[in-house]
Amino acid sequence: MGASQWRYTVAYQDDVGAALQQLRQEVYDRGEYYREPAEGRSDLDLTEEEFRAQLNPRNDGNGFNDAIIEDWRERKRRPVPVDPDTLLAAQPHSGTHSIIDMINGVSDRPGFATVSPLTSQELIKAFGSTTPPSEQVQEWMKAGGGLRERWFGTYVTSYRDGQPDHIHFSGYSGD
Repeated sequence: MGASQWRYTVAYQDDVGAALQQLRQEVYDRGEYYREPAEGRSDLDLTEEEFRAQLNPRNDGNGFNDAIIEDWRERKRRPVPVDPDTLLAAQPHSGTHSIIDMINGVSDRPGFATVSPLTSQELIKAFGSTTPPSEQVQEWMKAGGGLRERWFGTYVTSYRDGQPDHIHFSGYSGD
């Protein structure tokens, strides 16, 4: 499927980690994420004996059925999604193609499944200032600004009248 770009803007609060967690929950609640297709999941309602009975007996000797059964067991162990974290655990290979994928929170430096700020130098290069206005940050993000490696998020604080105004999150994730 490939990765998907995402970007969000929220009202400023001092605790970027709390803003991130609140946003992850809101995106989950609104259903604004990729969900793996439900087709082909009806086999998870079967017992292992019932599932085995559906397999081709000609593949018993070559290990193919054993691999299919192990994959079925792994899928059956996945949690039923009830929040952002269990959603991601339920589809570990595809991700959610949203901010929900940023499970490791906030970091000063770029890291896997985290959001991190731009450095002062990066802010000056992108905006000519370390206190950019919201409209400038949003346009920059729409143009692909702030994108790092897949599964590495960015955040920028924007300002109005010299005061923090919004937090802007961007990145791309999913497989």
